[in-house]
Amino acid sequence: MLEFMQYPFMQRALISGTVIGVICSFIGVFVILNKMSFFANAVAHSSLAGIAIGFFMGLNPMVTAVIFGVIVGILVAFLKNRSVLSVDTIIGIFLPSSMAIGILVISLIEGYKPDLLSYLFGNILAVDRLYLYLSLGLGVLVLILLGILFRRYISITFDRELAKIQGINVELYDYLFIILLSITVIISTKIVGIILVSALVVIPPASSKNISSNFFQMVVFSIVFGFISSTVGLFLSYYLNLASGATIIMVSVLIFLITFFLKPVLNRK
Repeated sequence: MLEFMQYPFMQRALISGTVIGVICSFIGVFVILNKMSFFANAVAHSSLAGIAIGFFMGLNPMVTAVIFGVIVGILVAFLKNRSVLSVDTIIGIFLPSSMAIGILVISLIEGYKPDLLSYLFGNILAVDRLYLYLSLGLGVLVLILLGILFRRYISITFDRELAKIQGINVELYDYLFIILLSITVIISTKIVGIILVSALVVIPPASSKNISSNFFQMVVFSIVFGFISSTVGLFLSYYLNLASGATIIMVSVLIFLITFFLKPVLNRK
């Protein structure tokens, strides 16, 4: 059953997919509790511009995508705090603008033009060694920082005013969280694609919320669901010859449906 693990590209796909699934599920808990799902979607779409700029300048597209995504995330947060416009309006401006920049830059590239479909829908089987190291490095960095700041983000998530009274610089930590979220979302686009990546951040913690009775359970279940979605989705995509990114998301959706229908049963206990 596991004969496909003899192939190096499948080994890289499994390792990177597992790491991304765990990180997205962990940070996703704070995303849905802070109602930032649309923000994750905007950052994902902005990565197209960063990827296009990377190809145009002859640089690694994932590196430029991370830089561009972080800049967009910070700008959205800055305007949210300084503008009279609502956050969904601000995101509604940046999302199509970033996509438009990406398409325009790609149209300027002479000769070979990158295959947009591989970036829009992902291709986990095309993960190379450089991306594996990049995703592992950035992923470990995100996990370490979230672990160090975990208690402060819990305070900010559940009571921002009390956090301010306790001396926590809420706005500074908001920016840091946005940077971490942007990095997580961008490095995940290689796995499930620009269009689907926000689902990897949102669905596992949403599934976890269906059956969790406290915050700790929500974090644990979310990470478990993210891990299962990535590994099972990859296995199914290989044996059924399906698109890997879409299969991972559909496994995640199935888990959500199961937990949704389990919720009334668990509540009666």
